[in-house]
Amino acid sequence: MEKSVEKKLNPKKIIKTVLDYVVKIAIIALFTITFIGRLNPARISGKQPVNTSLVKSAFFFKNYVSPFVQLDAADSDELENPFGNMSADSSEDSFSYEDFYASFAAMAQEAADAFESESDDDWDDDWDEDSDEGMTFDKAEKIKMIDFKGAWADFESENEEIASGLKKAHIYSIFTYFAIILTLIGLYLIYGTKIIRKIGFIVTSVGSVLTMLSMLPYDTAYNLLEDASMSAFPMAGGIDVAPIAPAGIPVYLIFAGIILVLSVCLLFIKSEDAQQTEQASEKAQLNSFPFQVTFRILALLLFLLLFIPGANPARISENINRNVSLFTSGFSYATYTQNLQRALIRGWLPESVTRLAWISSLFVCIGIIATGVGACMSIGNNKLKRYAHITLLAGTTVSFASLFGILRAYNLICSSPNVDKVLPHEPTSIPLYFIFLAIIFACVIVSFIKTPAPEKDEVCQIDAPLQLFIMLLPCLILVFLFSYLPLWGWRYAFFDYNPGDILSMDSWVGLKWFKAPFENAATRSDILRVLRNTLIMSGLGILGSWLPMAFAIFLSEIKSIPARKVIQTLTTIPNFISWVLVYAIAFCIFGTEGFISSLMVNSGVWDKGKNMLMGSQGIWIKMWLWGVWKSLGWSAIMYIAAISGIDQQLYEAATVDGAGRFQKMWHITLPELLPTYVVLLILSISGILSNGMDQYLVFKNPTNKEPIEVLDLYVYQLTFGSTTNSNIPFSTVVSMFKSLVSVVLLFITNKISKMVRGNSIF
Repeated sequence: MEKSVEKKLNPKKIIKTVLDYVVKIAIIALFTITFIGRLNPARISGKQPVNTSLVKSAFFFKNYVSPFVQLDAADSDELENPFGNMSADSSEDSFSYEDFYASFAAMAQEAADAFESESDDDWDDDWDEDSDEGMTFDKAEKIKMIDFKGAWADFESENEEIASGLKKAHIYSIFTYFAIILTLIGLYLIYGTKIIRKIGFIVTSVGSVLTMLSMLPYDTAYNLLEDASMSAFPMAGGIDVAPIAPAGIPVYLIFAGIILVLSVCLLFIKSEDAQQTEQASEKAQLNSFPFQVTFRILALLLFLLLFIPGANPARISENINRNVSLFTSGFSYATYTQNLQRALIRGWLPESVTRLAWISSLFVCIGIIATGVGACMSIGNNKLKRYAHITLLAGTTVSFASLFGILRAYNLICSSPNVDKVLPHEPTSIPLYFIFLAIIFACVIVSFIKTPAPEKDEVCQIDAPLQLFIMLLPCLILVFLFSYLPLWGWRYAFFDYNPGDILSMDSWVGLKWFKAPFENAATRSDILRVLRNTLIMSGLGILGSWLPMAFAIFLSEIKSIPARKVIQTLTTIPNFISWVLVYAIAFCIFGTEGFISSLMVNSGVWDKGKNMLMGSQGIWIKMWLWGVWKSLGWSAIMYIAAISGIDQQLYEAATVDGAGRFQKMWHITLPELLPTYVVLLILSISGILSNGMDQYLVFKNPTNKEPIEVLDLYVYQLTFGSTTNSNIPFSTVVSMFKSLVSVVLLFITNKISKMVRGNSIF
């Protein structure tokens, strides 16, 4: 007992565990501060924005140095004096306010004439008001892009010290970033087995050392800027670069020092049970499973990022629709450039730039899809893993290289003389793609080395359960894209959002729309009425949920196969008819001039025709009957399939015992169908607030508007019922409430089913 207590309270093991967690936290913290602008050691001038992080300094050189290049151009003598058209004899002695005002008036008139002429060129000649095609533009002459390299070369030749300081800071920001990425790779290797774990500590130690060494040149770069500013600013034509001491260096040094010290300590600490686990560790070294799991997960995340617009690195201009994902950018050039047509036609942006971004996006998508395919192939045997490694390496390489094409396109946009019109947008998600691809590449290399070579006669093969998973994977991805990804729209419930606006913290209202139903009496009354209608109509559907099962039982008892097929076909077809056509059929039968009205009028029962679709009397029963007629045959398919799976020996034994047809239906067929019925009943109860909208939308009229309005129809009308007052936040709140109630009901009914019958969905 004492030995077991001593083993549990082993101080050496506790210290090792604590140090292990500390070094991991320090690595994550070191990586996190690369995105914090105020801790960016490469920000050595006050002219650079405060939010310029180390990542931006490393990846976006033009933005990093553009304030200085523009400042140099603004301070040069090439700028025209706005009052240069004053009289030639204007001097300090001969200057008068009359001359000033006369010159100012002449300049204003000249500007007005130029603006009027430009307006005529842009609109009067290009916009034909009588044309049905709307606004059209004549193709203008292409404007040549500014040669940023040339501009930077001129700036560098005129301001050598400033340019040298900026280049040093930029280069070492790249060095710092990749040194930190090296520590991240080491962090993952730490989770490996004995030898891999040691390699991980070595890698983290090297990365931390490189990080500390990369901090030294930032002070040198700052000193260069400070010396240049002190020597040039007092003189005419000098540049005020506003040098500031690089911030964040102590933070980087502290975290890097902690990582170095702890990694070295953990590298030489051996656990007491090392000898006992040495043999197991050697066997585990041949297992590349952790690395394979890592690149599979990251490949899946990259694939999902293809469909998230907020993570689209190809959105390099504010004019590009913010709802366009990387997948759409790569596979639909028309959609990608839809909002850039005016810039392309006017020549503000060469089409070669958008083509470069589009092609690069396409290859990024192809590379990521290839990594997904390789990740799926990696679950096979060694030979298939070998092909998977090749596919993964090729996919990551293509994606990695193509991202530089997007960066190139972004830099070209920044070089446009019409930068205020094309509005460059920093592709801030590119570093995330770089990190994921780099980790995938490293894991694939390790997995490639650790995976045994396939035998010569080995055939590519995947185990049967994994084959089923691969077949199910596309369905799972589609479910995520269309069922879970839209949940991101729930954020609209916390903003005052109008269609076309941009979500920002200025429109943040918190729980305002959640409290609206309780604060507004009219809204509260509407919601209670809608909930009443929804619960009653869904309740009628649940009460009649046994009808498809009964229909399937009686249908299966029909001995004539042709008759059974005809009945099943005729009852299934209505499910594929839209509710609009169903309403048209109902109108032809129950309308004022419909079949029934005509029959009753011609027979003398009614004096005039009646529209039986109008009015609210019995509207709930009517809607339920229409729903039963439309879905009865389709809902019975599940029970028909279950009946075909019942063991026929049960019926034969019942026949021998003298059971009749109805006795066999009651004692064999019905009990065998009850588990299926219970599962469908649970799903029906969980979806009690989701009873559709199409049926009630087409059957709604002024006379039955109040009792026919269900929750889905209410949300639809809130969102799309008015083009001038579309209450999207409140409708989002109602949808959230409906989803949460459905989940709660699902768990409650599932628990009750498990307690009563002993079986459930999960």
